[in-house]
Amino acid sequence: MIQAVHVAGTLRARWVVCDEAFGRDTSLLDHIDGLGLSYLAEVPHDTQVWRHRPATAVPAWSGQGRKPTRTRVPTGEGQPDTVTSLAASLAPDCWVRRTIKEGSKGPLVARFAALRVVALREGMPGPEVWLVLRCHLGTGELKTYVSNAPADTPLAALVRLSGRRWPIETCCEDGKQYVGMGDDEVRGWRGWHHHMTLCILAHFFLVRICLKLKKKRQG
Repeated sequence: MIQAVHVAGTLRARWVVCDEAFGRDTSLLDHIDGLGLSYLAEVPHDTQVWRHRPATAVPAWSGQGRKPTRTRVPTGEGQPDTVTSLAASLAPDCWVRRTIKEGSKGPLVARFAALRVVALREGMPGPEVWLVLRCHLGTGELKTYVSNAPADTPLAALVRLSGRRWPIETCCEDGKQYVGMGDDEVRGWRGWHHHMTLCILAHFFLVRICLKLKKKRQG
């Protein structure tokens, strides 16, 4: 679906943001990268990465059995770390406070750290990616992300993207609850597009009215 939309050019986008159900699918992430898109994917806490790229080599033949042909990480090169163990090993000055977005109850602030790591692909070193760590100030809840963004990507961009899923999901929830986004009964794409367009317009109207009434109350 992402490839079809990207190739058709019907929806311009540079980023794909997803939860850990998709973030654990490395083939999907590599496919997104192959399309020339950047991703910020939440990943499970047991996701493993290398802090530095290990050496790889074909093991020497022992003189018995088949000669090795598959490249491996030699013994002594070190094992990959889980993203949570890396987070725990960071010094306090590696973390910075950043505002993710303005929420209904004020700004949402968290501690962030970002470092370049080497992702795993079938037990071997894969692409170099960003590991983005987000820690809730109050509860200490840790969220972990990986991103194929370029090495010179500013932390501010990664912080902003880490908060983009919530408003998108909220729009979908509100659309289904208030304007019938999930109540279409159509047999073709044209009818579906008509229904969705009207729902989006209705939702936009409600958002504008809410903002307008909010400003009047503040005045």
